Parts: sequence; structure tokens; C-alpha cells
Amino acid sequence: MAVYRHIFTPLKVGKVTLKNRIEVAPMMPMIASSDCGVGLEMIEWTRALARGGAGLVTLGDTCVDGNLSLAVGHVLTLGFDQAVNDLNKLVEIIKRYGAAASIEVSYHIADQSYTPTRLSLREIKELIDLYAAAAARAMHAGMDMILIHGAHGHFISQFLSPERNQRTDAYGGSFHNRARFVNELLAAIRDKVGDNLAIAYRISGDELVPEGLHFEEQLAFVKTIVDKIDLIHVSAGKLYADQTLKRMFQPTYLPRGLNLELAARFKREIEIPVTTVGGMDLDLAEEAIAAGKADMVAMARGMIADPECVKKAQRGERDKVRPCVRCNTCIDRAHSYYLPVRCAVNPLAGREAEVQLARPAAVQKKVVVIGGGPAGMEAAWRAAERGHQVVLFQKDDQLGGNLRYAAAAPFKKDMQKYLAWAIRKTNSTPNLTVRLSTEATAENVAAEKPDSIIIAAGSTPIIPDLPGIERENVVWAGDVEAGRAVVGETVVVAGAGLTGSETALHLALQGKKVFLIDRLSLAEIDKAIPFFNIIVLRELLQENKVVTCTEVELEAITEAGVKIRDREGASKEIPCDTVILALGLKPRQEMIEIFAGLAPDIYVAGDCNNLQGNLYKAVSEGFYAAMDI
Repeated sequence: MAVYRHIFTPLKVGKVTLKNRIEVAPMMPMIASSDCGVGLEMIEWTRALARGGAGLVTLGDTCVDGNLSLAVGHVLTLGFDQAVNDLNKLVEIIKRYGAAASIEVSYHIADQSYTPTRLSLREIKELIDLYAAAAARAMHAGMDMILIHGAHGHFISQFLSPERNQRTDAYGGSFHNRARFVNELLAAIRDKVGDNLAIAYRISGDELVPEGLHFEEQLAFVKTIVDKIDLIHVSAGKLYADQTLKRMFQPTYLPRGLNLELAARFKREIEIPVTTVGGMDLDLAEEAIAAGKADMVAMARGMIADPECVKKAQRGERDKVRPCVRCNTCIDRAHSYYLPVRCAVNPLAGREAEVQLARPAAVQKKVVVIGGGPAGMEAAWRAAERGHQVVLFQKDDQLGGNLRYAAAAPFKKDMQKYLAWAIRKTNSTPNLTVRLSTEATAENVAAEKPDSIIIAAGSTPIIPDLPGIERENVVWAGDVEAGRAVVGETVVVAGAGLTGSETALHLALQGKKVFLIDRLSLAEIDKAIPFFNIIVLRELLQENKVVTCTEVELEAITEAGVKIRDREGASKEIPCDTVILALGLKPRQEMIEIFAGLAPDIYVAGDCNNLQGNLYKAVSEGFYAAMDI
């Protein structure tokens, strides 16, 4: 879609007029200070998002209870009066770039045994007062809007749930009673802020579990609060129901915008503006708003991948937008491990305070980059943008390295878009010469007289020394994804990590009978893969009848198939036509020795020096190699 007519029209929400219909969705980046204050990291993170051109920037997951905020740490808070000063710094930055400032508020309770049923009437009143006080602080900080997080099974939404709320007083029992708490909470907020602050409410249009809240009841609930709010923000699912996480953090294996139809159903029934979130990009946002399915679209991961995506789209530079690959590296770090947010394709995400690293180089140097995979491409164009003269050697006739194979499956469209973007970026950057079909040697690299060499030569597949490994029906997963290998109807994939599992799914979708084997347990394997993606991948493998055999050793490839042995020592044979090896990759560390001494500075990036190679590490290492020159 070349023209974005609808997303760049203004939208009025309460008394606030937004310059366009794109919202930076609320996020929990885990980069506030340990005492929930605003430091340089949070300031520069916010600046990058605000400068990018969105009409509304919503700061995320801010707790209304100061003590709970401190217990979590590294999140924003509205639980103390002192927070007003800190948040005003962020408001000023957001408004400097013409966006409206919004903040999401919630009540952080991880203990799932703590339900509305346990609260006394005094505690209910205190909780309402916490929200009202938080809203007043947001107003005093200069916010234009407050977003009440009532989605994903968060605590206040549990009052509406008959499963979670088993009270027998005025706050439980009937639908009207269960809706009372949020109605009183919103009334208290409005009493504090008047119409000086737009009020938005975030809701799961459907919690997607049998015992959860479903659309009809959620719509009836929204109709009870619609006179107290200015916007409804539609998501789906419950945070503590793993089977619904795919609707909150939609991974690359699923279509984009799965919550959009829920938003459209709300929009048909209510008069206030409706926004939606979940795997949206600018093209889908334009389609949604043009079709009247939503008034505004919120994006999180796409903004992390390219904070300037809105500005680029407005300038007609759609092809320059760096695509999000929906790998969920960002979500996994912050939500699973409470680590600072990072991005597989944008190495500055969460590290914007280090942006000075990307300044022009003080001394122009001749740089040779060896390898045109993701690490090599990132290193090459970043170094060239800093003013260095760069030559990139790529032994194949096209850029991409092993990423070409990782992106080959039809459900990897996000990765395909990123690969195409990275190749375009590399080929179009001034000061950068790409030499395809040219393997780097000590002689041709030395002839360039480089000041610095970045070795990003990638890795090679691990091929075990086993009986039958030389058979013609034994192939590498990369050759399968590249279309270079003939695959029979019954297949054994050896290696149940990300590569093997994606290859297995790709073949199963073609109707092949697939066995997936590994010497480790799934729990051990899956620790290395973002949780919010692997649970969906495992579900899809099961749906497509892939037989998974873990904790078994591959003993031999026989004429009939493969021989495996379990941990008790029992052996069995799995008949198959083709054996596909996905046993990991071996760093090409010998490349480091070949080029040692050919330049004053040698840097190594990506798989060639990394036992746990992935896109995040490859891009980050390529970036920092370029920044260090």
C-alpha cells in the first residue's frame, strides 16, 4: 500500500485532538531506575518513540501503588507524589514532537490466589482511591490521557469475572454488582480530573478461555462505562492463561491483527473511539481505519523495531521502514526475565542513551567486512554511515547468509521482509561496496589495505559422525529450506530446536509425515527460545500431527530409516524416506586465524564466534563492531 490516507487524519478523543491515528502502545521496557524513577535510559527511549511521528504515545504498565512498584522495580509508578516531577520530563519530550501524552495504569498483583473476593470494603475503597490519586498525578504531570488497564486478567478486570469474583455483597453476584467496582473507580477518576484528562479503558474483547469473559458480556460491561470514558482499547486473552498469550504477543507464525475483528464488533455498538492492538503494522492500520473497523491502531513491537516508521511512511518511504520480525525477543526479556528491553533488528532499542555511539567517525578508515549475513550487513552499512569506506566480501551470489534459510518457510513472512530490507539497506548505503560471489582470502583482503576488519563469516552445520550419515537421503535443514534437497513423504528431523521445529512444521504443512527427535527434553530445548513464540510453535506442530520424540540419541541412519536409543538404553527404528539434520551450527572460528594480523584492528561478529547464534546477537554484534571503529 503506497498511500496512507486514513491513518494521517486527526482524531478527537475527549478534549484531545491527535495529529494522526497511530498510537505507541503501552509497554513494560524495564528501563526505569530500580526505584521506579526516570533516568537517561527512559528519557531517551521515550524521545525515540515520540520523535517517530505517532499521534499518541502511551507510557506503559505504570503501577498505582508505590510500594508494589518498588517491589517490581524498573517500572514507572504513579504511586507517589514525587513521580509527578519525573513523569513531567517524559511529557515534555512527548509533546515537543507534537504527540499527545498518555499513561497506562494498573495494579501489579502476580499472586493469582489474590482475588477480589479477598478484599474488604475498606480495601476496595482504598484501591479506588489509589487509582484516583494516580490519575490526579498524571494530570499534574501534564498527561493528556490515562489508560486504565482492565484487560488480560489484570486485577480490576477480575471483579467482572464470576470465576475470580465470588463475593456475596454489592460487588459480587449479579452482572450489575460485578460491574460496580470499575464504574465506581472510573467515576472517582473523573471526579478528580474532570475533563482535563481523557480516560481510556483497555479491555480483552474476549478472554478466550471457557471460564473467562467473552465478547457479549464484555460489550454489555462497556455499555455500563461508556459515559465515563473517552476511548476503548481492545485487546484479547488472559496473561495467566498460556493458551491465550498468542493473542497478546502475536508471534510470526500467526497472521497479523488477530484482535481487529473484536475491535470492529465494539465499534459497531458504541459511539466513542475504538483502538486496537496486536501484531499491527502500518499497512494493516490503514486498511482497518479505512474499513471502519477501528478509529486508531496501537503498535508496540513495530515501534521498537523502527521508532521512525510513522515519519517514514508519511514521507512516502515505506520501503525504508525496518520491519519487526515478531520474534518476541523484546517481550521475552522484559516479561519473562525482567531484563531491559532489546530488539533483534534494532540494536539501539532500550539503549538509545548510547546513540552517541552512532556519531560520525572522527577518522575515516578503510574497513573490510567478511560475510554478508545479518551481522555482516549490519556492520557494513553502520560503518559506512559513520563515514568509513567499506568493502563487504560475500562468497555467495546474494546477501543474507543463513538468514535466507531461516526466512524461507511461508510462515516466516516477517523474516522475509526484514531480509529484503537489510539487503536494500546494504546495497543503497553510500561508501559501501558489496562484492558478491567473492570469497575473502588473505590475499584479496590484504590488497584492500584495511585499517579494520570485521569477520562475520557465519557458521557451518554440525554433521555428526554416525553410521549411514553419508547416505544420499541425509540432508541439512538449510538445503531443505533453500529448495536444494529432495524430501520424501516420511521425514525424520534430527534436532528439535528452533530450526528443526520450524523445518518440521514447514514440511508438515506440505502434508508430509514428520518425526522430530532430540536428545534433550522439550523443557531444556525451549529455554533458549522466546517463550511467547515457542508455545505457539509447539502447538502448531501438534495440530499438524508432527510426532515429537525427545530424550533420545540418534544412533545411525539405516536403509529403512533412523535408529534411536532412549535414556534407558532401549533402541528402536523409525522408518522414513529422508533424514534432515538440524543439530546446530559450528562457528567458523578458523576464519579469525586466516585474517589475524592483516589489519591493526580485528573485530568478530555473529555466528562465526558465537555458540548460541541468533538474529539478536548477530545484529547487535555487527552494530557494536561498526561503532567501535
